[in-house]
Amino acid sequence: MKKIIIMAVMALLSNASIFAQTAKDLAKQQRELNEINMKLLNSKPSKDAKKQAKKLIKDGWIVCAGDKTIAKQITETQLLGEELMADELGNPTKRYIIRSAQSIAGTFDAGIAAARSNAQVELAAMLETKVAAALESKLDNQQNSAITAITVDKFHERAKAIIDASLTNTRTLLSIYRVNKQNNYEVQVQVAFDKKELAARLKRNIKKELEQEGDEELNDIVDSVLAHDL
Repeated sequence: MKKIIIMAVMALLSNASIFAQTAKDLAKQQRELNEINMKLLNSKPSKDAKKQAKKLIKDGWIVCAGDKTIAKQITETQLLGEELMADELGNPTKRYIIRSAQSIAGTFDAGIAAARSNAQVELAAMLETKVAAALESKLDNQQNSAITAITVDKFHERAKAIIDASLTNTRTLLSIYRVNKQNNYEVQVQVAFDKKELAARLKRNIKKELEQEGDEELNDIVDSVLAHDL
């Protein structure tokens, strides 16, 4: 699977210009990435996924009636974790941030809601730390920068509201459960956050809350944070 992904990326990179891409070029490159991604998503369960599923089933984990098999869910999670999109320069970058979480509750619905919330809280804390660090770095090197101490203070005061409002669209990839001896539901999930959508919401919410409409430095900070694996 990884070999296929690497070969596909190399093919795209070989065609990519080292110069800034036009909107038409980026659209074409994104279509090519989408075609690769769809082929991968239609793949049968991988050997690794089958092996993981076998162990989970042995440990008592099951899926809800009508859901995809554990092996299929794991395969799709692996593939989506490698799904690509074109960034502003036309370079392939991972499209999704994947997070795993577990919870225990009296019902399956309560358990899955709590697990999804746990995954979101963990990512929110990481984003808050990284955006704050990027803002403070700009402040420390404030030559020709519009970032001020007031900007940084506002972010620290409003970070939770900014990031919580930005993490509103998640995709559940893996959803399994088992019932323990106390008749409680242990739920395990893996969820995906689309970087493209997340970037747009973060930029909009940061500018709104920090009252710096049109500040391209804030856009650059969001792009730099999301350009790395989280």
